[in-house]
Amino acid sequence: MNQLIQTWQARAERRIDLDDGNLSEHLIVFKRNQAITAAYAEMYLRNPQVYKWAGMAALTSATVGRGMYLMYGLRQARLGSVVGLFGREVAETFRQLGVGNRAVFTDIYWQHIAYEQGGLAELEAIGQAGDLNQRALQGWRTIDAGRRVGNQDLVWQGNTVLLQFEQQEVLQPQVYDRNQALWAEVSGWIPSPIPGHREIFGDFARGGNIGVFHERWRWIEGRMLPRWRALADSQPARVRRLLQSLMLGGDPLALPGLPALKLRLGIYQAIGLGAWLPKAATV
Repeated sequence: MNQLIQTWQARAERRIDLDDGNLSEHLIVFKRNQAITAAYAEMYLRNPQVYKWAGMAALTSATVGRGMYLMYGLRQARLGSVVGLFGREVAETFRQLGVGNRAVFTDIYWQHIAYEQGGLAELEAIGQAGDLNQRALQGWRTIDAGRRVGNQDLVWQGNTVLLQFEQQEVLQPQVYDRNQALWAEVSGWIPSPIPGHREIFGDFARGGNIGVFHERWRWIEGRMLPRWRALADSQPARVRRLLQSLMLGGDPLALPGLPALKLRLGIYQAIGLGAWLPKAATV
């Protein structure tokens, strides 16, 4: 690995660096997820006409964070049966969500800052040195071509290449292939991260397994990605407000489809999130 890529990777790591001396292991995971979500959101907001992947990734990372809070809370409260999981499965789901969140950031965020600050030439140089997969590099070439001529179709095509690459070449081997049976168990309640797209994977593919790449990609490409493009293109002000809110943080369990206020209260109490208890429940 040459010094060029190491420089960009170091800058990416500094973006999510934590002062974790006084943090417990699970809080480090939560805080890192928040930092990753904010980094993606910030990148998108700096140039929404280019960084389509980063905007969708911010929404996805926030949903992953909520999933981790949910899993940790269910484990602490011994409520895994609510979602049909044993304690060890809850713990493993929590761990794998964190692994995937970190793996994607490590693989691709540095590419964004390298392109932003050095342009396509910087990524081409890294690719020539053998430190950037040619498939990912082709995605950036397509993005750059679209940016230069003002062709948003090309920009979206290039970002879709990046999205597919991360799903197939990063998440699939590092997360999903490690425990296909576990992902089959949780597939029925995993939600789309796109606002307004109130669909879970279990509704899209009944009996399917989100851990299988072609099943997951069919959902992403056919349902999530078109909704993300429609939202980003037609409601940019709404997207801007939403991503700004992700940079500031918020109720970690405020997501569509989370079962019942009572369950949320139990999870908040179990993991010490008293600040998020609804006022009506604290009097």
